Amino acid sequence: MIIPAAGGVCITLGRCTANGIGNMGVSPNIRSRSAPPCRLTSFEPAFAEQVLSWVRDACESYWLAPRSPPPLSVAEVLRWSKPDHNPYLLWARDRQAAVGYGELNRFAGPRRHYWLGHLIVDAALRGQHYGVQLTRLLLEEAFVQRGARRVTLVVFPENTAALACYRAAGMVDDGCEWHSFPAYGRRACLVRLAAERLPATSSC
Repeated sequence: MIIPAAGGVCITLGRCTANGIGNMGVSPNIRSRSAPPCRLTSFEPAFAEQVLSWVRDACESYWLAPRSPPPLSVAEVLRWSKPDHNPYLLWARDRQAAVGYGELNRFAGPRRHYWLGHLIVDAALRGQHYGVQLTRLLLEEAFVQRGARRVTLVVFPENTAALACYRAAGMVDDGCEWHSFPAYGRRACLVRLAAERLPATSSC
């Protein structure tokens, strides 16, 4: 499967210091400057270049799409849209431009299990809880609109900002998984987070 963006230490790229799984981390200590109410719309190809512009460097590209050969391109972003992969844009009520992107993707099989992938927030707006809202709205789409029974994602354990974001959105730790990333010649153990129902509203 395609791995949701995951943060961590990029051995050959230097130490990763930005936030995100893509890149959308939220510090659990931030309580001011919270994001206004947001909504999701279906992704349109015309926004691929904008989504790509939120990736600031090679390390963030690895976090966002570790299975995509670098350098990440608009064409690669467009290839994320495929059967059973449902990409969305996040919009804030007080902004005219999209502020985030993420996917709700269905695992093969009859069990109505989904996974979140390629989550990213505009680099200029990180730390304002847009990532939490993006995650929660994707979970709402999964459980309320699609009748999901389980939703998961994975993230590098070193990506503490992303872990805080997903936990704030109501997902819980659910074990670990080993994955290989041939495009980068690496193998890593990632933390899996899960939800089996729509979580209660976060206090963040």
